[in-house]
Order: sequence, then structure tokens, then C-alpha cells
Amino acid sequence: MKVEFQVDVRKLIERGDLKTLKLLLQDQSSGRVLDMIEELDTTEKVVIFRLLPQETAAEVFAQLEPDEQLEIIESLKSDVTLRNIIEGMEPSDRAELLDEMPPQVVQALLELMTPEERRETLEILNYPENSAGRLMNPRFIDVGEDTIVRDALKKVRQKGKSAATIDTIFVVNGDDRLTGTVDLKDLITAPDELVVSEIADREPVYVLTTDDQEDVALLMKRHELYAVPVVDASRRLVGVVTLDDVVHIIEEEATEDIQKMAGVNATYTSYFHTTMTTFFGKRFPWLAILLLLESMNSFVVSRFEALISAVPILAAFMTIMVGTGGNAGAQISALIIRGMALGEVKMKDWFRVFWREVLMGVILGASLGGLLFIRAFFITDNILVNVTAAFALLLVIVYANVLGTILPFLGRLLKIDPAVMAGPVITTIVDVSGMLIYFVVAHKLLGI
Repeated sequence: MKVEFQVDVRKLIERGDLKTLKLLLQDQSSGRVLDMIEELDTTEKVVIFRLLPQETAAEVFAQLEPDEQLEIIESLKSDVTLRNIIEGMEPSDRAELLDEMPPQVVQALLELMTPEERRETLEILNYPENSAGRLMNPRFIDVGEDTIVRDALKKVRQKGKSAATIDTIFVVNGDDRLTGTVDLKDLITAPDELVVSEIADREPVYVLTTDDQEDVALLMKRHELYAVPVVDASRRLVGVVTLDDVVHIIEEEATEDIQKMAGVNATYTSYFHTTMTTFFGKRFPWLAILLLLESMNSFVVSRFEALISAVPILAAFMTIMVGTGGNAGAQISALIIRGMALGEVKMKDWFRVFWREVLMGVILGASLGGLLFIRAFFITDNILVNVTAAFALLLVIVYANVLGTILPFLGRLLKIDPAVMAGPVITTIVDVSGMLIYFVVAHKLLGI
């Protein structure tokens, strides 16, 4: 269907049948249009943007990659179409656009905005990156504490079309400080002469402009909110974050965590819109660090050359030690990092989690060690070597579990993203230290 739609659009553009194309685009959702223009060239995209309804054009443009946005801007220049797109964008989307564009383009875009749009956009850009202030929409419906229901509903009708949401109405005092929230359904069903503050939730959930976007998303999930008010340090209401605003934040944060757990510095552009140079810069530093850490393995092995020469069969278990230990460490770190991201595991829980995972490490280590002891008889019938391998694996698993538990908490304590402490980092550390544990155990038990 997507391919057929693209073919139809291309044929209509080639024939110059823009009237039919405009009719075709009228009822298309922004998601469908976004899919459709993916394979079109810049000239064809410009034609599409000229014909799209303003709201759809703004929504589609906001979801494009920065390099695609720049191409469209440079093609449209001061065209009325570009002015309409900028006008139709949410304030936070406009701020994000300016943040991504070169200075000369930013200046040109600012000149296309009305004074009110310019003020809104620049105010949002003043807030810290990845904060609630950058994410919020400054257009909301608020009413005074002594407002009656009839007047509140009148304000909803007047400002509803431009507001970020009408599902929640915010109650403020004379200083514009947030004092409560009212659901639209409660407002509609209340008597006309009733004072709004009497039906308001007087203990509203809110966030500060400086709160992290990921924390905002978690808060909305925990309280099942469709919208959350944003206040400044004086609790003055300045904006609102809606569920639509946090959906892409959740996706970005999940992507960032996955990339960091894989030993890649986070990149926020799609795969095909990320240059080879950028990928190199994101991947090389971690690979170089891991290479240097992994090279310590050769040092460990060299220190126990006499042991390996005396009992060569020990070499058969080396990869089992480091592989199984690394997997165990990566497993538990992923579980804890996920728990931290969801707010289920907090810093105060470290001691409880630590002992829980020590116990789990012993259980897993004993189980896997027993399995290895049985499997080892297919390699050698030397019982002492098999016991050595099984016991060493138990210790490696316990160590890996403890390390995979401690590092995310240490990262959080040092203000480092815990995701950085997972994946290849833990696996590499366990590779080196697991090998050392194995050879020390073999040295002690075999007496060599």
C-alpha cells in the first residue's frame, strides 16, 4: 500500500496534476504522509508540503531528521509554505528545530515567526537541554480559584483549539501559582454556578521546568496522566507536558540505553541519516578502551604459563569461564538498569539488592558448576581438574553477579548513566578477572 501510494504521488507530480494530488493528501494522517515521502527526493517533498493542510504539514515536518528539515527550509526559503509550517508547529518542536539548525538558518526562521511565536520559542530554548521546560507546551487553559464553572467552560471554548490539551484545566491563584487541576468531564457535569476550586484536585501532580524529561515520562506513567503541569521554582504555572510529548522521549531514552549498553555513545539520528564519520566517533572510543582492557587477558595467561604447560587440559575451560561469567554479569546489570529506569530500583535499595544477588550468584554458580562438572567428563576423566573447573565457575558467577550489581549503583552515585556500566564493559572486566579467578583456583587446588 505504501509503495502504491508513493507511485501514485510520483505519477501525479510528473503529470502536473496537483489538484488531484491535493485532494489525495487532504485525508492522509501525518504518519502515512511521513512514510510516503521517505523515498521521495527533496523537490518532490517540497511539492507535497505545498499541498498539505497546515496542521499535517507541521506535524510531518517536525518528525523529519534535521538534515531533511534543512533541505526543505533551503528549498522553500521565505515561501509562505514555510511560514505556515513554522506557524503550525508546537512551540517545543520549533525550539528543537532552531536548536538543530545552523545560525544563519535560525535567524531566517526567527524572522518568519510572529513576536508571540518568537517569544515562546526563545523562552523554551532558555531551559536546560532534556528538561521538562524544553518539552512543555506553554499553551494551556488555566482558571482562577474563584472562577465559576460556567465561566471556566466559556474559557475552554475560547482557548481550546490552541491549547495543548483541554482534558485537564489548571487552577491558579492570583500569582499564577498552581493550586489544583480539574478534569474536563468533572467540569462539564458540575453545576454552572459552582466555584471551580470546589471540584479541583487540590494536591496536583506537577513537575519543575528543570526536571529531566525521562523523569517526567516515568511520573506520567506511574500516575497514569495524560497531561502534567510544569511549574517554575516559585510554583508558577508555565506550561504543560502531554502524553504525545513524552512518547518520543521514551523511545529516545530506550534507544540511548540500548546503545550505551552495547558500548556505543548515544546517537539520536536514524541509521541511514548518521554519517560514517559520526558512527566512527561514537563507536571507536569504547572499542579502544575495551581493547586495552581485554589485552590484560594476555598478561594474566602469561603469569600462569607454567600451570597451563603442566596441565594443558585447563585451557579447554578458559572460554567457558569468561563467556559464562560475562553473560551472568550482563544479565544482572541489564535487569538492574531496567529497574532503575522504571523507578523500581532506587539507590536506597543497594544493600538489599546486593545480598539478593550474592545469593542468586551462589545458586546460579552451584547449578552451572554442577552442569560443567558433568560436561567436563566428556573432555577429561581427571576428577580433580573437573572439580577445579566447576568450583572456579561458581566463584566467577558469584563475582560477575556482584560486579553486575555494584557497577550500575556506582554509576548512579557518580552521576554516570548506569547503562554505560553494562554490556561490553562488564563482560570485558569479567573476562579478565574471571580468568584470574580460574587460574588462582587451579593453582591452589592442583598445587602447581
